[in-house]
Amino acid sequence: MSKVYVALIADAVHSRVLPAARRARLQSALRAALKDFNARYRRFLAARFAVTLGDELQCLLTSAEPVWEIAHQLRFRFPEVEWVVACGRGPIATPLAATAPEVDGPCFHAARAAMERGKEQRLLLTFGGFGPRLEPLADYYSALYWGWTPRQRRAATLLRLGPPAFAAAQLKVDRSAVSHLARRMAWPLVAAGDKMFRAALLEAR
Repeated sequence: MSKVYVALIADAVHSRVLPAARRARLQSALRAALKDFNARYRRFLAARFAVTLGDELQCLLTSAEPVWEIAHQLRFRFPEVEWVVACGRGPIATPLAATAPEVDGPCFHAARAAMERGKEQRLLLTFGGFGPRLEPLADYYSALYWGWTPRQRRAATLLRLGPPAFAAAQLKVDRSAVSHLARRMAWPLVAAGDKMFRAALLEAR
């Protein structure tokens, strides 16, 4: 039986409409972040992160475990653009190589198809080869996101990466302001939904 991998493609949506100088800075920042991403997720990588098409990241993972954190690290580090993170689960058809763009196979084809679907449907996390259980959860996640203000979206990303104190420090506000934001966002319900989403991601077969 062929080994199963998770191909991850992250695309900075509409980055091509950015002014040339801002897009160049984004591309430079993405390239600069590769070393840290490859070190941070090293134990999960079958093929390392690489930048493709100027403002797209690809990697090949041995499991879906780090997908949630990778998606939110991208939104945290590069908030000037919206990100679609597409994952495809399946085998590969070429030998493993140092970086993901050097590898090909069904998992990458599934990720690319999921990316196209995500762009068409304004989904932020989208999947191929994971079974149907993730689809309504991806819809829920994206609907919540687009229903929030930009400040609430930023707060949600920070709260998904760390404790309220971390969010307060990044937003340069006190803890009470984060608590107020979280109440308005019904954060306990969001966190419960996130827990279901992450469990379904890890349990997909």
